[in-house]
Amino acid sequence: MAEKVGMIRWFLEELPKLREAGVIDSGTEEKLQKHYRERLAEAPSPQKYFLLALSIVGSVLIAGGIILLFNYNWDMFTKTTRIAIAFLPMALGAAVSVFTLTTGRSQAWREGSAVLTSAGTAVAIALLSHIYHTGGTLSEFMTLVLLLALPLVYIFNSISLTTLYCVGLFMTLGTWNEQTNLPMVFGLLTGILPFVGWHLVREKSPYRIWMRYLAMGFAMFTLLAFGGKYSAGLMLYTAGAVFMLASMGPRDKGEGMLRNPWLPASFFFLLVLLSIGTCSGGRIFQVHPSGKTLEGILYFWLAEGTFLILFALLFVRDYFRKRMDFQRLMMLILIAAALLGTLLEAYRADNIYMRLALIVYMGVLGVTLLMRGCRETSMLAFNGGLLMCVLLIGLRFFDADIGLLARAIGFIVLGLGFIGANILFSRRLARAKSMEVNHA
Repeated sequence: MAEKVGMIRWFLEELPKLREAGVIDSGTEEKLQKHYRERLAEAPSPQKYFLLALSIVGSVLIAGGIILLFNYNWDMFTKTTRIAIAFLPMALGAAVSVFTLTTGRSQAWREGSAVLTSAGTAVAIALLSHIYHTGGTLSEFMTLVLLLALPLVYIFNSISLTTLYCVGLFMTLGTWNEQTNLPMVFGLLTGILPFVGWHLVREKSPYRIWMRYLAMGFAMFTLLAFGGKYSAGLMLYTAGAVFMLASMGPRDKGEGMLRNPWLPASFFFLLVLLSIGTCSGGRIFQVHPSGKTLEGILYFWLAEGTFLILFALLFVRDYFRKRMDFQRLMMLILIAAALLGTLLEAYRADNIYMRLALIVYMGVLGVTLLMRGCRETSMLAFNGGLLMCVLLIGLRFFDADIGLLARAIGFIVLGLGFIGANILFSRRLARAKSMEVNHA
């Protein structure tokens, strides 16, 4: 939104220059001025986001202050008083929430109410557990807190509580020797996904960009919670392909990497996975039967199936919108290769077949990006393809049975080639821009 406001202001400043240059007449200038000034007035002001941030920080500080105040004087109170105090922060949050909803307050109030009520609920649970000595683990505590916070996310449309919810999910996994409650964890994850998806598909949502960042956090949690229950490699490749495919729509619209974090994140994620795959082959999809449970395998395939459904929906959407290109087809091939690799590894097939397949795939994808960069004069795509090709050659060169001196010379040559290719491509870009200006 800030980028659009900046572009509108720049365009308004350019209108008088265009009129003086004879590009537009005064009548057209007035109409454009009126139209874009109305757009500028409708745009949310920076003060709105500043107040929103202050309300979130203020709510957290108030909740923290209440906790510290009660903790300092805790031993002075009777049991009945302690129970009453335990519910006081939650009651305060509930009162603020009712006031916010009944009076139709701004989003800053809604964010503060959601965080304050959720924090009050967490305090009540913690204090009651301490009063009655019920014990329990951090993962059990966070599971209950998130379960009660989930409705507040929808009621208040709260982005701040969604962010805290994402952080809290990681705390439900427990320690390495603690058994994770897979049904509850899966339920907490699927409960928040409709809210995240709603803001991702709504182009006018002010939270759309931030939700793209949060979506990566939820995906990371899914990988940690369910990936190791069957084949972590399969889920890693599937998640990378989903985010790469999802990033292509914003990329085609010209959105930068700050607004489209999926593009750089998924590219480097897949780059690492493909590099490992070209060395280890099918072992990256290895399934270890020991320690696996039927419940774990079930929830693995539920999570993996969710990724596959998301990929299918994105692919079909791009197909009907006539956005299909070779790079999107390569993501489909990657999904198929990952599923095939898992199947071959399950039947203990020869590792060399999957290794060769991933080497060929990485080479083709790198060349595809290089060609796209040259065709569209895109430095980003060109460097991405060049990096993938250089890394593939370097890995094969390093893996070969040759001496250290030859390897050193080889890496120097690759580095010089990378720099030289960038210099040549930069000159080509400069010439293309110069010809475009002269043609205009």
